[in-house]
Amino acid sequence: MTIERSEDPVSNPDRERLRRRLRRAAGAALSRDEPVVSQRPPRSPYVVRTADNAGGPDVRRALDFLLRLAELLLRSGAGSVDVEASVVACATALGLRDVEASVTYTQVLVSVAVVDSDAPLTDLRIVRVRAVDHSRLVALHQLVLALAEGDLTPEAAYQRLDDILHAPKRYPRWVVSIAWGMLAAATAVQLGGEWLLALVTFGATVLIDRAGRRLARRNVPDFYLNFVGAAIVTGVAVVLTAAGAPVQPGLVVAGGVVLLLPGIALLGAVQDALTGFMVTAAGRALEVLILAAGLTGGVAAALIVARQAGITMSVTAPAAFTVGGLPSRFLSAGVVATAMAVGLYASSRLLPAVFLLGGVGYVAYLGLDHLLASASMSRGVIAVAIGVCGQAIAMRRRLPALAVVLPAIVPMLPGLTIYGAMLQLTQGDSRSGISGLLIAATQSLALAAGVILGDFLAQPLTRELSRSERRYAGPRLVGPLRVRRLRRTRRRR
Repeated sequence: MTIERSEDPVSNPDRERLRRRLRRAAGAALSRDEPVVSQRPPRSPYVVRTADNAGGPDVRRALDFLLRLAELLLRSGAGSVDVEASVVACATALGLRDVEASVTYTQVLVSVAVVDSDAPLTDLRIVRVRAVDHSRLVALHQLVLALAEGDLTPEAAYQRLDDILHAPKRYPRWVVSIAWGMLAAATAVQLGGEWLLALVTFGATVLIDRAGRRLARRNVPDFYLNFVGAAIVTGVAVVLTAAGAPVQPGLVVAGGVVLLLPGIALLGAVQDALTGFMVTAAGRALEVLILAAGLTGGVAAALIVARQAGITMSVTAPAAFTVGGLPSRFLSAGVVATAMAVGLYASSRLLPAVFLLGGVGYVAYLGLDHLLASASMSRGVIAVAIGVCGQAIAMRRRLPALAVVLPAIVPMLPGLTIYGAMLQLTQGDSRSGISGLLIAATQSLALAAGVILGDFLAQPLTRELSRSERRYAGPRLVGPLRVRRLRRTRRRR
């Protein structure tokens, strides 16, 4: 038997497969010896432009654009993973290669490799002031999407970022003050209060907002702002109790406390912790503890003064669950969510969706809590549903999910639980008071973790999760999620 050997390697499939494996193994060995400097996926789902990374004015201007974009995103309330993913997507769209982005709680650093140079081009921005502004966040989110999808040229993107930076606030300050007052008044109503109680809570909260505004102009730290605000609203409840007014003091405090709860910082801390940004998560968690300490300290100080004056305070339990009371609960919870959205300068076209999601979510929470008899678990389950629905609404309208889900969970924040715990502490029942504070912390954490889990569950339904995107496959509330036009182009091919 004669065996003929072919000289053509292609004619032998086994030999060709072996050669491909050897080439892949050699490439992998070389890649382990070389430093990895690029965050951009090798097969990017975003638009890729051509750039030489020569370190000229164009690259420097693009680097400045990325830094300003990251700073504004972080200042406006976006999480660290959202900022990093947005920077890398925009850098890819601008044609920059070998880009590294490092985001911490107070600074953003971006590094771009330069051709024919041993050192990369690196710069950083320090984030000293944070002012959550969802109208700016929406504009930045749409800028990132438009640039990543190829709908904006680099020059148009630079100009659009300048316009966003210098744009005025969406609402006047007096509108925001009224929104905060409406939030507190609606919170008192959803817990079972009457119109007189809502009016008193409205006035106390507007007073808190104006006092906090004046103190903030003097650069007073947020800890003292929360302390003063909590002391004011609790003092109003103490004065009403001493005067014999027919109102429930606990509901007045609960309405004002909801305004001061650090829900935004808590949501950001949980998101950063779940996505691996531990340093930033630790900083945000410390911020949550400081703000919560200021709030509880203000409530405790006013209650101690009331006890020394011989004024007896009480805790009013929320109205019991009844089917007939659901319409008023739905309306009041919807108003709470909408007022929170207005207070954060959200776009007006978001308000109907926020109203429905907040109202339906709170009513569903009441029903589930009646069945399970576990407030923390009920809040967590409903928060997951809110996260899924909020992500679906955001994707349909090309808006950041954070602007939808954050106001929607505010009606379930445990303001009354915090007041009751502080009252028990001032009356000497330290065990029940500490237990109440831990319960409030658990309920707040369940809301934040549930929202992010819902967003994570919804993302595979709205985004192609290729291997090149697995670095950013965690829960994201702002930034690029999918590129519709590019996916249609792939199908046509």
